[in-house]
Amino acid sequence: MPSVFRVRKIFRWLVNLIAKGLIKIRVTPNLATIIMLLFSILSSISLAIFRNLFYFSIFVFITGIMDGCDGAIARLTNSSTKFGGFFDSFMDRCSEFFIFLGLLIYNKEQFLWKWFDMKLIVLISFFASIMISYTRARAEVIFEGDYDIGLMARSERLFYLFITMLISFFYGYMQIFLFFFMCLVIVTLIFRTTRIYIQIKKIETLNV
Repeated sequence: MPSVFRVRKIFRWLVNLIAKGLIKIRVTPNLATIIMLLFSILSSISLAIFRNLFYFSIFVFITGIMDGCDGAIARLTNSSTKFGGFFDSFMDRCSEFFIFLGLLIYNKEQFLWKWFDMKLIVLISFFASIMISYTRARAEVIFEGDYDIGLMARSERLFYLFITMLISFFYGYMQIFLFFFMCLVIVTLIFRTTRIYIQIKKIETLNV
């Protein structure tokens, strides 16, 4: 069973509203995906070059919103394609790379509690985030179904970074927030992998 706790449900009205506006100016789903990627690049630049957490947070939030707009445009215009689904998934991984690249560069000389190298924390977080999405994609290739399982799916990861980095801009604690982010994505990856394993075993048993 896919998780019922999803941030995208909260912002669905906003995504649909923006999607309808983009349709009016003839923005295609694939173009919306490219726009999403551009905002992720802007988030990386704002952090890696200008070292501004506020703009980073805003651009990450827009990235998350635009991530939903391409699918909404495809549904509203009945223009979904297999390539569009592949392109969206590919660009999602690229956008996460740029976001984490900005975090990595920003924290390249930082340590948490004098023991934890922030570069390692960011790299582990990136690896776990990518693998969360990969496990779902692979499971859906093996067996038909929705394997969107666990707390920190893509929309939740982006929303967490948006909120915590915005708080960090005003009050600090960035390294602590990123440490807990790492813990959450690792737990989500383990949970999703375990649940997918159980579900696939059940399906295999029923098909015997």
